[in-house]
Amino acid sequence: MAASLREIFASRSVAVVGASKDPFKAGHQVVRTLLAVGYEGKIYPVNPNETEILGLPCYRSVTEIEEFVDLVVVCLPGKAAVTVMEEVERRGDVKGVVVLAAGFAETGIPENVEAQQRIAEIARRSGVRVFGPNCIGIMNPETRLVTGFHPGVRLVPGNVGFVTQSGALGGSLVTLALSQPKPLGFARFGHVGNMCDVTNVELIEAYGDDPAVRVIAVYLEGVRDGREFMRVAGQVTRKKPVLVLKVGRTESGARATLSHTATLAGSDAVYDGAFRQCGVVRVDTMQDLIAGAKAISMLPRPRGNRVCILTEAGGMGIISTDEVEASGVLQLAPMTPETCAKLTALLPPMAMVCKPNGYVDTSAAAMAKEFGEAMRLILADPNVDMVVFNSIPPTFLPPMDVARAVVPVIREFDKPVVACFTVNETVVEARRYLEENGVPTFDTPDGAVRALAILTRATFSTSHPLEDLPPANHPILDQAAAEGRHLLEPEALAFLAAHGIPILPHVLAQTREEAQKAAAEMNGPVALKVVSPQVIHKSDVGGVRLNLQGPEAVGRGYDQLVESVRSAVPGAEMHGVLVVPMAPPGPEVIIGTTRDPQFGPIVMFGLGGIFVELFKDVSFRVAPFEQEVALDMIRETRAYQVLRGLRGETPKDVEALADLLVRVSRLAAQYPQIREMDLNPVRVYEKGYAILDARILLDR
Repeated sequence: MAASLREIFASRSVAVVGASKDPFKAGHQVVRTLLAVGYEGKIYPVNPNETEILGLPCYRSVTEIEEFVDLVVVCLPGKAAVTVMEEVERRGDVKGVVVLAAGFAETGIPENVEAQQRIAEIARRSGVRVFGPNCIGIMNPETRLVTGFHPGVRLVPGNVGFVTQSGALGGSLVTLALSQPKPLGFARFGHVGNMCDVTNVELIEAYGDDPAVRVIAVYLEGVRDGREFMRVAGQVTRKKPVLVLKVGRTESGARATLSHTATLAGSDAVYDGAFRQCGVVRVDTMQDLIAGAKAISMLPRPRGNRVCILTEAGGMGIISTDEVEASGVLQLAPMTPETCAKLTALLPPMAMVCKPNGYVDTSAAAMAKEFGEAMRLILADPNVDMVVFNSIPPTFLPPMDVARAVVPVIREFDKPVVACFTVNETVVEARRYLEENGVPTFDTPDGAVRALAILTRATFSTSHPLEDLPPANHPILDQAAAEGRHLLEPEALAFLAAHGIPILPHVLAQTREEAQKAAAEMNGPVALKVVSPQVIHKSDVGGVRLNLQGPEAVGRGYDQLVESVRSAVPGAEMHGVLVVPMAPPGPEVIIGTTRDPQFGPIVMFGLGGIFVELFKDVSFRVAPFEQEVALDMIRETRAYQVLRGLRGETPKDVEALADLLVRVSRLAAQYPQIREMDLNPVRVYEKGYAILDARILLDR
């Protein structure tokens, strides 16, 4: 039976294969690092050409070590690493292997890809878990275990669990955390490299069950199975926060990711939606990843999202205020009139108090005692959930005096407080004192606010289970697939109606006279749309005529439409012309589905018609999902502001629109033969909606 990852992190002995006396080689650096950090277990250097390395007896091979071996670090490339894996398998007692060497699948060279595949095969067969290749492996401050050699890393115990797909970047994250005024320690560090066996998703799952880890910080380039990632992350985020720095946002970045770790970056917008759906908090920078981990590691959970800004400088306060609004999750605290009055009486006359409410600029005239009393008044206010404290102590006010004044007050309340003391040598001691007393400090006021925003998102994020629906068939889909074509629009409408989705009345006319008769029965202006398997984008070839009323206008429109299509698409097979009543005006949205390589069926929502291309303001979620996720999709876009009613407009039926999204998501998940579905535009009304155009493309 394979060992658990937790057992591997607790390894009591390490064999370093490829150990060397050459200080410039990885095999030397790994042994030297283990000795330098005081690893608590046994170290076995392996090199057939040496008798001892750094004072430790050397072994010719892994199989010659007579004592038990929990972990093997392989510093040899290619076929040599495969040979070591074969020896590990013969031993039978090794729990884990770390393959440091690069030059495997990430190169794309067939023989290197094959070597990685052989390592993975042996791992599966033997039950030995493998980190890498192309990785620096693991670190555990509890046992002083380090399998890599990143410069500047110290084993400071903490409660952060790091997961990374880049060794250098992961090591840099650790050193950035350690560079804080009070070093931010960690509980576990794992670099998965090429993920021939152990994956980033497995590591997240292991940290989720590890009581030593309070917050999980992830550097992510991609996942192989997006739905498995969502399943695991959704379970873990119910227990502890998961922060992710996902790279590969741009097309160029995605290509670099592929060449780096042989994984697919995937669509960034899809990843973004998937993160929201499973409760993961996404950050944009290394600094924010560490800031968020720091805030979560040090602070109590907020009771709400209302933040007061207590600042000694107007510029810093304004930056903080802007960032609160930009965060999309925080709001200025609506402090009570009593609190505002007491602050006004306490602070110097030039202070700006509650202008706006939730903002207090003490001015540079305030002294340490006033800061402490102002902090108490603010934290005691029931409408304040957290505080951002900005300070640029003037020359006549020692920073330590300010810090000592506020710390006892902050300790009286179970509310998060973050501080920004402007960066220079005069505040180093004060920042360290604040952090040693549970107040995280930040270099910039916007950075402090973003840390609180991450804390808030992590506290109130929710995860939604991802359901896997059994695949289904439908006669309409089967017939089109048998004929090797996509659905015609009347078929698409019938398919939607068969699944409980309301559609507009329509008639398929095959002659001019049939179109005129259908329009007359509809008793109002109509639209005509060509129905042809060769015409997908009807408007591009003149295949749509709008606002036609009366027999003459309908007949003329029919003739013009047919002539335009035949001219633009010679030989197009004309099944007829769809006659539909003109729908009342209303806001237009788009709902679409497609299939993502990592996440499978996904649903898109945004402003419809011409605006989807103009603004590209859309949201994505992985299908299927329920009403709450659908509502979140809608609220995420600008379309929500339109649907709520702008400039006196009546609010539209958002609940009905969310129900449509849910139904479409279930169709996308239930029918894998549907490659794409495009409902665009969908007009939304005070009650209900109208689907003006439906397109369903099949895998052929």
